[in-house]
Amino acid sequence: MTDVAELPRAETGTAIALIVSETPVVVLTDKEKRAEFYAHIQAEVDSFVPDISTLKGRDAIKSLAYKITRTKTAIDAAGKELNDEARQRINAVDAERRAAREHLDALAKQVRAPLTEWEEAEKAREAEVDRIITMFRSSRFVEAGEGADHIRERGTLIYQTALDPDVFQDRLGEAQREKDDTVAHLKAALDRAVKAEEEAAELHRLREEAEAREREAAAKREAEEAEARRIEEEKRAEEDRAAAEKAEQERIARAEQEAADRARREAEEAAQRERDEERRQHEAALAAEREAREKAEREAQAERDRIAAEEAARAKREADQAHRTKVKTKAKEALISCGADEETAKKIVLAIIAGEIPAVRMEF
Repeated sequence: MTDVAELPRAETGTAIALIVSETPVVVLTDKEKRAEFYAHIQAEVDSFVPDISTLKGRDAIKSLAYKITRTKTAIDAAGKELNDEARQRINAVDAERRAAREHLDALAKQVRAPLTEWEEAEKAREAEVDRIITMFRSSRFVEAGEGADHIRERGTLIYQTALDPDVFQDRLGEAQREKDDTVAHLKAALDRAVKAEEEAAELHRLREEAEAREREAAAKREAEEAEARRIEEEKRAEEDRAAAEKAEQERIARAEQEAADRARREAEEAAQRERDEERRQHEAALAAEREAREKAEREAQAERDRIAAEEAARAKREADQAHRTKVKTKAKEALISCGADEETAKKIVLAIIAGEIPAVRMEF
């Protein structure tokens, strides 16, 4: 077992510190001793007065923190050892459970093998019966426009499907009825499809003859319309030429006017840009000067705030230390007034602060 760090016995003299030092696992297994131990550590922490102003004071802080950390490490190691022992016992039981399950599962599978094989074969037979009957039922539905050849091929397949009594057993009658019904449906559908295809072929022939007559009439109309378009296009071409000459003259006049207007606008825009640049440079100079003044003021204020914060923190530390010293001094003087010498009174005050005197404590 990992040794726990000894608490300062010269100051505490408590039995719980010795128990935890020798057997840290007691903190994890004994609720009463755990509470007593935590209270003991808390009392020492509460009685400790940290002093970071000297090397000795800082070393004392490090020493107390290190002792507490060593105690934590020893308790944690003891807990880990308890967990490891429990985990080993659990793992051994789990291994035996797995072995028992696997062995008995194998025996059960061996005993049931003939029945399982028969059940699987029976499921396959029933599935095949369901498949064939379902095929009969779904095959009797004919979609609108389905061709006669396709219907004939499907009907032949249904008609030639054999029904084995050994396979269908008690469902042989049902299968035969579904087959006969489907064959009858497909035969009627085939008759309708053949008639519809014959009527469609005749309609197609009549439509082709009408389309041929329409093509001849359309060709004649196109020739007449082409001649009319040619005459109209020649007329529009002449009108377009005259309009183009007039538009060119107007374009030249507009271009000359636009060039004059553009030159005037460019001169005005250049003058305006020059005025805008002068104003921008002036405003930039003013902004830079203002930013420099504001930055200097912020830096000065930050320095003043830092000095004030440091002064307030120092004053608070000094006031707290002075208050604690004053309370301890008054307690010591009260004990001296009761007949104790100064050294004894000082030890009594320290014992009260450390929590070594039951039902007595000192408040600051």
